[in-house]
Amino acid sequence: MRDRFQGKGGQYGGLLACLVLLWALAGVLASAGSLAAEVDSFTHRHPLQDSAPALNAIVNRWLKLAVREANRPPFLLTGEEGAPLVTGCDAKRLDEALVRRFVGFIAGPLETRVNEDPAFDVIRVPFEASIYRDFQFTESPVISLTRRMAVLVRVGDVYLGSDKFGHFFTEGHTYYELYASAGRKSALHFGEITESTFYGELTTGVFSFADLAANLNGLRFWNEILGTLPDPLDGTPVRHPYVQCVLGRWRLVRRFDWRDYVDPAWDEALNCSDFRTPDLLEKVRRRIAEATGGRQCPLHPVDRKRLARKYGRLLPLVFNPRGNQVLESRLRPKLEQLLASVFGKFLPGTD
Repeated sequence: MRDRFQGKGGQYGGLLACLVLLWALAGVLASAGSLAAEVDSFTHRHPLQDSAPALNAIVNRWLKLAVREANRPPFLLTGEEGAPLVTGCDAKRLDEALVRRFVGFIAGPLETRVNEDPAFDVIRVPFEASIYRDFQFTESPVISLTRRMAVLVRVGDVYLGSDKFGHFFTEGHTYYELYASAGRKSALHFGEITESTFYGELTTGVFSFADLAANLNGLRFWNEILGTLPDPLDGTPVRHPYVQCVLGRWRLVRRFDWRDYVDPAWDEALNCSDFRTPDLLEKVRRRIAEATGGRQCPLHPVDRKRLARKYGRLLPLVFNPRGNQVLESRLRPKLEQLLASVFGKFLPGTD
């Protein structure tokens, strides 16, 4: 293969190599500036207080404020005789108000709140003590550069990384836009592509099924704001939307509860992540064993029947109970496979 890029053809090899580097750099920058935080769900794991009540209070307050903002003028206009003319219930304006409250770029607002507010009972694991501390730049450029770690928090009976709040609201909203415009399959495909490229496997070395579970539940949340589309899990109508149009104004009619969405599939110690290479997998497995007294993922069995009742045929897409493994080929990004066939020597772990 290398001989084909020598001499006259070498210019094409050099061009492709530059494109590979630019593509990889774009992935690093995209990941570092978005949802690239990883969570160590194993190290120093110990009982935590349930943060669901406090988290519910924050989300319900933000929902109330967003609905209030969406109801402000210019929706109350003046008619010909000077009387108020109600023209409210603009769905686009409501969505924009909600996005301003819940969706972030570098990190989601709730994720940041949990990371920084000392009132939350959390487990903080610095990168230097985490299961990822042996990752090298060539293996995981984003983790090695940013060393950004999410904290572990308890919601109900589930332990999850604070990064999952960002996935729930931010990527969940993107899922919803795709679901509304192109259908459920497109939304799910988007999630797998981003988790295997810029937000996961390609740039961090980690493919998190728990991230996909949070994304999918985020889609459910955004769809339940108005409930205009069927539930993406089972196709049934949404029975209890959060917001209704009453006399030309939005009204919040349902309270948010994280326990309507969070389940064991959000916990990376139970829903096991996959890794790009055998070397990364071995490094993580060794550190997990050190942190848990010899145990591995999953730390304990999960009620699969209960998860199956919730997710139905979508369960295999968001839940991996088989233990940490090397990412299977079907989930590897097609572009990475193509480039690996040409530059396999220069792309670590793409053999």
